[in-house]
Amino acid sequence: MDFVQEVDILVVGSGAAAFAAAITAKEKGAEVIMLEKGSIVGGTTMRSGGGFWTPNNRFQKKMGIRDEKKDAINYMARLSYPQLYNPDDPMLGLIKNDFELIDTYYDRAHQAVEFLEDCGAIKTINEINWTGKPQVDYMDHLPENKGVRGRCLYTQNKDGKLSYGGELVRQLKAWANTNNIPIITNHEAKHILRNAQGEVIGLTVLKEGKNTLNFRARKAVIFGSGGYTHNTEFMLHFQRGPHFGGCSAPTNKGDFIRMGGEIGAKLGNMAGAWRAQLILENAIKYPDGVHNVFYIGGDSVLEVNKYGLRVMDEKRNYSDRAMTHFVWNPQYAEWTNMLLFMIFDQRTATYWQGFTPFPVQGTEVEHIITGGNFDELAENISARLKKLAPHTGGFSLDKRFLENLKDTVDRFNRFAAAGKDEDFGRGEFNYDREWTTFPPTIPGVEWPPKDSPNYTMYPLSEEGPYYAVILAAGTLDTNGGPIINKKAQVLDNFDNPIPGLYGAGNCIASPTANAYWGGGSTIGPALTYGHIAAWNAVTEPVKQI
Repeated sequence: MDFVQEVDILVVGSGAAAFAAAITAKEKGAEVIMLEKGSIVGGTTMRSGGGFWTPNNRFQKKMGIRDEKKDAINYMARLSYPQLYNPDDPMLGLIKNDFELIDTYYDRAHQAVEFLEDCGAIKTINEINWTGKPQVDYMDHLPENKGVRGRCLYTQNKDGKLSYGGELVRQLKAWANTNNIPIITNHEAKHILRNAQGEVIGLTVLKEGKNTLNFRARKAVIFGSGGYTHNTEFMLHFQRGPHFGGCSAPTNKGDFIRMGGEIGAKLGNMAGAWRAQLILENAIKYPDGVHNVFYIGGDSVLEVNKYGLRVMDEKRNYSDRAMTHFVWNPQYAEWTNMLLFMIFDQRTATYWQGFTPFPVQGTEVEHIITGGNFDELAENISARLKKLAPHTGGFSLDKRFLENLKDTVDRFNRFAAAGKDEDFGRGEFNYDREWTTFPPTIPGVEWPPKDSPNYTMYPLSEEGPYYAVILAAGTLDTNGGPIINKKAQVLDNFDNPIPGLYGAGNCIASPTANAYWGGGSTIGPALTYGHIAAWNAVTEPVKQI
């Protein structure tokens, strides 16, 4: 077999997981090449918020925040596997490998970040939110969480300020370039090569969609290649309900699932994803774009379903909000909440203008539906749904929508005036108050209003205009695929490591399962297990061809 290049470690992808693996391997003395399917370096990390969830980090220690291991792993296990969680069991009710992935994450996440910082690959900063406090987790109110703050870290830009995914990629890429790690774009991994002993020895790669080349890995191949958000067949057959797009890199089509399957890799968490609601019409028109609505900004705003009824605390985190779309009605054989309608008034439209999905005032955008009163709004929503019917299976409003909407708004307004959401507890949690309710985007506004009993809620105006946005479920990316162990080794169907094959990031069965532990729960595991993968891969013996 002929090889165009030969190195110790081949890394597939160029997002957080791939860079963490490549940089760790290089720093440990290995020769590394990164192979990127697309023409742009950075993968989904480039499109992300850029945070990384890091328990027991140095910022917490400096601030005197105790992030005890027992509490942290109990929280992770409870949120990831609520149906199994048993705090009295030594493995918290989980199967051995799943427990070890969580247990190892607590131990190694802060070490991985410190390793990358110590070698000069990144410069980190702790997030202090708009209230002046270190950030809380997404389920801070669960008793297992203990209200621990400060687990979400970001990269720090040259001005010393918190920065996002683009800056994280820039810093990682700069280190790779300075330290002679080739990043070869437009090279798509197609097949995993093995020797007669079943050991992984390299990859067959398609260059620029034309030429097939073989790359040799003396020690190991590490995949950090992303999920399958843009594989429509996989999304239809693996996901638990209808999705209408996602913000991952357009090249994310589940390549590692196919390649791993070819050599007997065990698959897991295939229905899993990091999720967020998205603007339906924008996702249909521009499927490769980023259309997610991560936070429901504003206070005079609520969401209703086709029956005109609220179905959630609108201030909850994006991944869990998206799960409410997968409600099945056994009487009518329908996804009752497949589409939800974000309803708001002029106050919210003005105060939070420019924050997605609210446009800057005076700007006309297609996804905003307007009505001078609720009757007109309902009529215009119905007309818009008719236009979208070819994309939604004919989804339409129920005949009780208008009547229920008016009742729902009246009920919401009473809750807002009293300061207590009797249906969903909106505003009772630190997360609601600190992550998804924040000051208006325009200056000079007195907010919160004086003596506001619950500033996450404000009564909708008694007079129009009123507005609506059609929301659907989408992904940040999926997080199912080949299963790894605590060393980031890919397992076969008999739970044995496949020699020379490692994985991290969204292309594997995530250590988090279907849970979003806190801000940065995608990139945190990606960096950590990318680092762990390389740490172990460099110790592998050289494989014979």
